[in-house]
Amino acid sequence: MCTAAISAFGIGRVEAVRSAVLAATTPVTPAASPVASPSPSPGAPRVLRTPGGNIVARCDAGLTWADALSPALGFHVEGAQQGPAKDYRVTFKTDGQEVRVVIRCTDLTPQAEITLG
Repeated sequence: MCTAAISAFGIGRVEAVRSAVLAATTPVTPAASPVASPSPSPGAPRVLRTPGGNIVARCDAGLTWADALSPALGFHVEGAQQGPAKDYRVTFKTDGQEVRVVIRCTDLTPQAEITLG
């Protein structure tokens, strides 16, 4: 709105109209009742968070699969194993820091062993 329109309309009225428009366009969400998060099923992909980045890993046929690698801001993937393996290894690196990760499957759930260097 231009200044003249605000002056003619009145600043208080502009605020009242603004509030009414926002109330009409803002969806009201009911309060959510607490729900327990389901545990991931065995063999389901799991996000493993490390200081160097995230890894989406899963277990299948006794092997560890890394479906996605996502370096943290400032990091890059220095080395990553190709294909599935019993122990999957990846290294995230940035200037002055290295994060080495070994992923193993325990009861069909990927677990990360993290070494900072």
